[in-house]
Amino acid sequence: MSDQTKYANQIAVVKQECPDADEGEIGKEFARYEADFLIPPEDALRSVIRKFQVSTGVEATATPTTQVREEKKVGRFSELGADDRNVTIEVAIVSYTPRTQMVRGEEKQIAFGWIEDNPHEASSERVRWDYKDWGNKGESMVPGSVVRLEGASVNEWNGKRSLNINRTTRVTVLKEGGGSAPPTGNEPVTIARASEIEGFVNLVGRVISTKPDVIVRKDGSGEIPIVRGKIADESGSIGFLSWKDFEHGEGALIKIVGASVRKFRDTPEIQINDGTVIEAYHDTAFPDISELAKSERVSIANLRNGMRDVCITLQVESWAQRTFENR
Repeated sequence: MSDQTKYANQIAVVKQECPDADEGEIGKEFARYEADFLIPPEDALRSVIRKFQVSTGVEATATPTTQVREEKKVGRFSELGADDRNVTIEVAIVSYTPRTQMVRGEEKQIAFGWIEDNPHEASSERVRWDYKDWGNKGESMVPGSVVRLEGASVNEWNGKRSLNINRTTRVTVLKEGGGSAPPTGNEPVTIARASEIEGFVNLVGRVISTKPDVIVRKDGSGEIPIVRGKIADESGSIGFLSWKDFEHGEGALIKIVGASVRKFRDTPEIQINDGTVIEAYHDTAFPDISELAKSERVSIANLRNGMRDVCITLQVESWAQRTFENR
């Protein structure tokens, strides 16, 4: 995607102020601000306008002729358009990964991760988006917390939308992340710990089973190929659903980085998406499948609604039979 396409909305604003400015050069200037100074196009707009006013001989005005966008307050990501700015929305923070870049000899920090809309409902009722934090808001964006974003903006790249949290964005913590917040480091967690989390996890486990499957699109336009299966470690086992190719067979020991845990009817499941990294892992001390089979056994007290492939040892105390007749 060219700079002219990526920054089309901002270029249009600059052209209104500086009709003689070259669109290609305007796009390059926005790209420079983003690459060299880590400033998103929304924040760089005023500076770019001033530069081209000077270079094209246009008399500088105190403010651009375009009106400041009114606040757009929404509850769901589906209500947002590709060019929406000054967005207010409440979201759940799933992950927050800081990254330091050297810009002209100076360290600059940005962060990226996942957020979910509809944060006060069950995770199955939420939609997840990527986001990028340009404003160093890490203290307020702890995984597991619920926040209100005021002044965020939508970014679209290759047809995929995400949210920009700008320097001017206000972040208000509505609910602090608790003990169930997902880990922020790169170290893997046990499957037992992952089962307690709703969010981003890294883990190491042995593949117990895999099965190709499909999900039929709700609009009837076709099917989505997926892979379902189960992985285990010494602490327990958990089912997974992979939206990408899964090339590891039964018995393989793997490390999964950047997966997410979603719960359906209180039963956790690992979700493997395009951004998840799966790699072979080597540990001669890791239990084999026969040893891990013991971890699949559960007690009656630990049974949860929605569990599948349950292995349980019990004693039958009573048995009743009922007969139904169709009328």
